[in-house]
Amino acid sequence: MIRYPLTWLSVKRIGNVFALLYQYAKFVRGKRFEQIAYPYAASFEPANFCNLKCPQCPTGKWLIDKTPQKLLVENFKAYIDAMSPYLMYANLYFQGEPFLNKHLSEMVAYANRKKIFTCVSTNGHFLTDDVVNGLKQAGIKRLIVCVDGATQESYQQYRVGGNLQVVLAGIKRCVKAKLPIEVQCLLLQSTQNEQETLKHMMRNMGVKKVVFKKAQFYDDYLVPDNMDNTRYVRLQDGTLSVKRPLKNRCFRMWSSVVVDVNGNVLPCCYDKFGKHAYGNLNEQAFGTIWQGRKAAVFRDKVFTKRKEIGMCLNCTE
Repeated sequence: MIRYPLTWLSVKRIGNVFALLYQYAKFVRGKRFEQIAYPYAASFEPANFCNLKCPQCPTGKWLIDKTPQKLLVENFKAYIDAMSPYLMYANLYFQGEPFLNKHLSEMVAYANRKKIFTCVSTNGHFLTDDVVNGLKQAGIKRLIVCVDGATQESYQQYRVGGNLQVVLAGIKRCVKAKLPIEVQCLLLQSTQNEQETLKHMMRNMGVKKVVFKKAQFYDDYLVPDNMDNTRYVRLQDGTLSVKRPLKNRCFRMWSSVVVDVNGNVLPCCYDKFGKHAYGNLNEQAFGTIWQGRKAAVFRDKVFTKRKEIGMCLNCTE
């Protein structure tokens, strides 16, 4: 459960959330109008590349045609300044390993000063003493460390190029520093029988929260034998299909947004290839982008013909 500091709430932020909920409900009922309320959550991309080659990740598989880049801290601050009157929650990760950006702690600290809840998700290979101390001083509110395996053998089947012992050492530093750490493990064929072992390992290390997540798959590699451990059903032709019916609605289109390393504003984290960008924060004001035609057209399609949007077909929203 996320514990958002109540002292960080302002009249403007509270009013925006109520307006957002009201407008979403009206939109679901088919009433179209100009979007006025703003998202209260956003994801920012500190780096768009990674040190690992995870087989179900577009970045790890180099499926995305891009030049490795890091988000400039001055750009991040400008984005936060533009969104902070309404923004309450900031994820500092998207398609790359965030700690490859040496200014990550500075970004966390800046968002924290703006009274924005900060969350970072990492593969855990860069949690040195200096990094952990930097996060502690920055006031990070949630740190997710992905540990997809209880042994090096199982771990490296998904985290290709990774070292489990390095990750575990980093977790120990986080626990010692009393960071708000959460360990996450994907339910994969390689981890499906390791849940109790991993929980025991983390408990002995002092980690209080361990979460097992159903993975997103692009092919059959490492799909669990038990389909109950997935978000999918297998069709007669052998392909995977998301279990949850795809409805013509999506609260993410209202409540959150993604800003990639280049400042492009994307509808959500499923737009991994940046095909549906609303605009760019280095060229336009956020309000202009959020209320612009590209955003309106895309939202309308989500609420009328969502099955025609490829990225939505793998979503459980």
